[in-house]
Amino acid sequence: MLKRVRVGLIDSGVGGAPAAAVVATRVLTAAGDSIGHGGQIASCILQHCSSAELVVAQVFGRTREASIDAVVEGMHWLVDQGVQIINMSFGTASPSTRLANACRAAARTGVVLVASAPARGGVAFPAALEECLAVSGDARCAPGEVSWLATSSADFGTHPFCDPQRPDRAGGASMAAGRMSGLLAGLLEAGSEADDVRTELQRRAAYVGPERRHA
Repeated sequence: MLKRVRVGLIDSGVGGAPAAAVVATRVLTAAGDSIGHGGQIASCILQHCSSAELVVAQVFGRTREASIDAVVEGMHWLVDQGVQIINMSFGTASPSTRLANACRAAARTGVVLVASAPARGGVAFPAALEECLAVSGDARCAPGEVSWLATSSADFGTHPFCDPQRPDRAGGASMAAGRMSGLLAGLLEAGSEADDVRTELQRRAAYVGPERRHA
């Protein structure tokens, strides 16, 4: 029997996502959501696991900037809500001990951590932390496919666009991370164990090695 999977989002609000999919929200920013980023991530997740239950820690408001304190508080709250996956479609070039400790604590409870790793611009946190699956966009991948990149900045890649029919709209590592969270939710729902998902993604990889881009 399939079990419904709870996916936590540390993001903005999820306006536009089906109301039935959102089981809890905690607002950790004083500003209202005006960027709609979380809604796009929610859409990516639900495209691959329509039965997923979304739990939202809103840390972004008018911009995609948030304090480390808000992110850490959001992560602790999501763990308390019983999520099995936490999606973090954001990144910073600066390491943070508090963020690293929060990721370590969440991983110890069995939560799968998914973080976006931009294809350019160097290492980003929390994706660079060993507790996280670092995900980048990979144009080789169709929706549902994954690549095993094994680069210095990213572990895996997957389809980079929110709407495959409209690549001119939202795309990139953030959307790829959301899609990966949806794919992982499907694996957990079907009975895979959290400790095994990295190996399962490697086994399923349609491509191995980084995407080669030519001028």
